[in-house]
Amino acid sequence: MSLKLYPRRLLFFTTLFSGLALAVCGTLAVSLAREQSHTADVLGENIGSRRAAANLEEAVRDLLALHQRKAKDVEAIHERVEQHLIEIEELADKTEERRLEELIAKSYQKYLDEWNRRPKTDDQREVLIRHLNEETLPVCQQLRNLNANLIEESEKDLRQSLRRMAWGLGGVGGLASVAGLVLGYGLARNLRRTIHRFLVHVQGASDLLGQELPPVEWQRDGERLDDGADDLLHRVGQVVQKLQQNEREIRRSERLAAVGQLAAGVAHEIRNPLMSAILLLETARRDPAAGGLSDEELVMIENELLRIESSLKTFLDFARPPKLERTRADLAAVVRDALALTRGRIDRQNVRVILSHPKNECFIDGDKDQLRQVILNLILNALDVMPHGGNLTIELTQPTFGRLILSVADSGSGISPEIQPRLFEPFATNKETGIGLGLVVSKRIVEDHGGRLTGVNGPAGGAVFTVELPSNVAA
Repeated sequence: MSLKLYPRRLLFFTTLFSGLALAVCGTLAVSLAREQSHTADVLGENIGSRRAAANLEEAVRDLLALHQRKAKDVEAIHERVEQHLIEIEELADKTEERRLEELIAKSYQKYLDEWNRRPKTDDQREVLIRHLNEETLPVCQQLRNLNANLIEESEKDLRQSLRRMAWGLGGVGGLASVAGLVLGYGLARNLRRTIHRFLVHVQGASDLLGQELPPVEWQRDGERLDDGADDLLHRVGQVVQKLQQNEREIRRSERLAAVGQLAAGVAHEIRNPLMSAILLLETARRDPAAGGLSDEELVMIENELLRIESSLKTFLDFARPPKLERTRADLAAVVRDALALTRGRIDRQNVRVILSHPKNECFIDGDKDQLRQVILNLILNALDVMPHGGNLTIELTQPTFGRLILSVADSGSGISPEIQPRLFEPFATNKETGIGLGLVVSKRIVEDHGGRLTGVNGPAGGAVFTVELPSNVAA
C-alpha cells in the first residue's frame, strides 16, 4: 500500500520523533566515542614510550655488563641503544620527555666519542662505566619513571572516560528503547486500523516460474486466509530449489572444465617431447646399418625426457604442494645456486647477467630447495623471452631489518596486456611451450613463507618480478 494512504498525522509525528531521537543518540554516541578514542590513543602512546624507555635502560645495563666483563664486541649493543633512542625521539610528545631524551642522547654521544677516541684499556673502561652509571643510566631511569607516571594518569582518564561512556550508552539505550516503544505502539495501533490489505508482488518471479504470481493479502480479523500466500511460498520454494540445482551443476561443470584443461595441458606437454624421442628411436630401428643413434640424437632424447620430467614435477607441485622444511638459509647463496643451474643456457643465449646483493649474508628461515625453485622459475621465464640475448638483472636488497626484496628483471617484450590480469592464475600463458603453472606454484611457495610475489612491466621495458620475504633470522 502506498505511503499516501497512511494517516498524515501519524507519519508527521513518527518522522519528527524518530529524527529527534536519532540526532540526540547519534550526537551523544559520536561524542563519547571520540572522547574514549582520544583517551585510548594517549594511553597507547604513553605505554609505547614507557616500553621504549625500559628497553633503552635495559640496553644501557647490558652495555655496562659487557664493559664490566671487559668484552671487546659491544657494537651490537651500540646499535640497540641507537635504535631505542630513535624510537624514543619519535614517541616523545611532551616537553619533559623531549628534555630527558636530549640529555640521554648527549650523554650517550659523549660516551661514544670517548669509546672511539681512546684505546680500549682497563682505565678507559672504568671511565666509560662511571660515565654510564652516573650520567646516562640515571636519566634513563628518570625517563622510565616519568612515562610510568604518565601511564597512571592516562589510566585514570581512561577509567573516567569509560564511566562516562557507560552512563552515556545507558542513556542512549534508554532513549532508544523509549523511542522504540512509543513508535512501535503508534504504528501497531494505527496500522491495524488503517491497513486492511498488504500486497506483495514478487517482481521477476513470474518470468522464472513461467506464470504470474497472485498477490499476498493481509485479511481482516475473523476472515479466512486465502490460499494465495501458501501457493506463492510453494512456487518460490520450487524456484529456489531449481536455482540451487543449477548452481550445483554450474560448479560441477567448472570443475570438469578445469580437469579437462589440466588434462589437455598434460597431454600437450608430454606428447610433443615424447613424439620427438619416439621418432628418433623408430628411425634408428628402421635403419640398423646406420650404426644406431648418434651422440647428438641421444642428447636430444635425454633433453626431451627431462622436459617430460620437469612438466610432471610442475603438475605434482601444483596438485600436491610439498611441505616446507624450514632451515637457516642465505638467500644470496640460493640465488647464486639458481644462476649456476642455468649458466649453460645463459651462455648459449648470450644473456648478460647483472647480479647485486648486500655484502653481508641475507639469512631467512625457509625451505632452501623451494625458494631455489621459485628463483629458478623466474630466471627461466626471463630466458624464455630473451632467446637471442639481452640483460637479466637480479637485485637482492634489505631495505629494513626483517625484510628482504628480490627482483628479477629482463629486457624482453614484457607482460602482454591480456595476460597481466590473469598472471598468477592457473594455465595463464602465451608461450608455445608451457602450461602456465610455474608462477602459480611460485606464488604459493612465497606466500607459504609469509611473503608476496608480484609482476609488472618495467619503466624501460621488459618484465620485473619482485619477491618480498620476511627475514627474522639474525646473522
